[in-house]
Amino acid sequence: MSKLIEMTEKFPQSELWTDSFHVEDHEYGLSQGSKGITTSPTWVSKMMTNEPLEGNAAIIRRLHEEDPNLNEIELAWKWTLERGKERSGIMLPLFEKGNPKQGRFSIQTSIYEYNNFERMLQMARDVDACGSNMQVKIPCTEAGVRAIEAATYEGISCMGTQCFSLDQALAAAEAVERAFARREQEGLSNEFINPMIALLPGMQDETLKSHCDRLKLIVHPDALNWGGIAVAKKTIRVLKERNYRIRPLIAYYRSYLHWSQFIGADCAQTIPVKWQKRIENCAIEIRDYFAEPVEEWKIEELKKLPLFHQVYEEGSLKPEDFVKLEPVVNTFRYFTAEYQKAVNMIRDIALPEFK
Repeated sequence: MSKLIEMTEKFPQSELWTDSFHVEDHEYGLSQGSKGITTSPTWVSKMMTNEPLEGNAAIIRRLHEEDPNLNEIELAWKWTLERGKERSGIMLPLFEKGNPKQGRFSIQTSIYEYNNFERMLQMARDVDACGSNMQVKIPCTEAGVRAIEAATYEGISCMGTQCFSLDQALAAAEAVERAFARREQEGLSNEFINPMIALLPGMQDETLKSHCDRLKLIVHPDALNWGGIAVAKKTIRVLKERNYRIRPLIAYYRSYLHWSQFIGADCAQTIPVKWQKRIENCAIEIRDYFAEPVEEWKIEELKKLPLFHQVYEEGSLKPEDFVKLEPVVNTFRYFTAEYQKAVNMIRDIALPEFK
């Protein structure tokens, strides 16, 4: 039996999702029991750069003919929505069984708009309009948290993403609770809204290691592989203890620990297929690793890093600090560099050809 299937059979609260925009990855994930799909700006770029150009180019040319005033960034967004409408259908049969937490297909707001509340809110509406099972990913900046609250109030399922600190997660959770409370006061149902928060331990680890190098500090190397896990485990526990209705999701895998340490948690794990294939037949025992705390000596080692205090301790960050947090900035830079590859190709497709 696949280890991923075994995980969800033994711990049904620990759901497998698939992180990809590629159809073949979606099909493989379903064979492993995937309950949802996430995409990101990097997957949008891979969809453009790795898939046959003809189909994507035809959509882009049609969109440009319909509105010649669209620039390449606007075309990229419209094209992403078109692909989302088309590819989200694979999860509809699961969604239509009636569990609003399953069968979701998520698309992230434009990587360029992370500080623009109005634009992110409109993009949330754009994604939601693509289908009944859509979920919009919104970065946990100050403006992003405001957009999560406003969109949730409108009945849109939001996933806060680029969440690296307990303070960001709590801000997003409280925004969802405020939106839910307003809806309840107005007699509106929250039953089919699926609020989530994406935690990225792999990017967290990468940033903590570069932070350590930049400050020329000595930290035990084993501890540095547990920073993202420590923050995510604490965040999941705090959200559950306080009865927030936002559901955690683990993303951005850089080692098998970013999977195994969350077996047993009430969360989704959105795993790229390359990692699903590595995990599927591995020798890791399937048991409740989430219940096992990160060893205290590792936490003490990590506390030598100023960044770890920011992401691990409640009250370390104000909302205006979220956009300046080191792993948030690193992720924006990485996503933008990857996404720009697709934007450049779209520009070439939209411009006239001369023969």
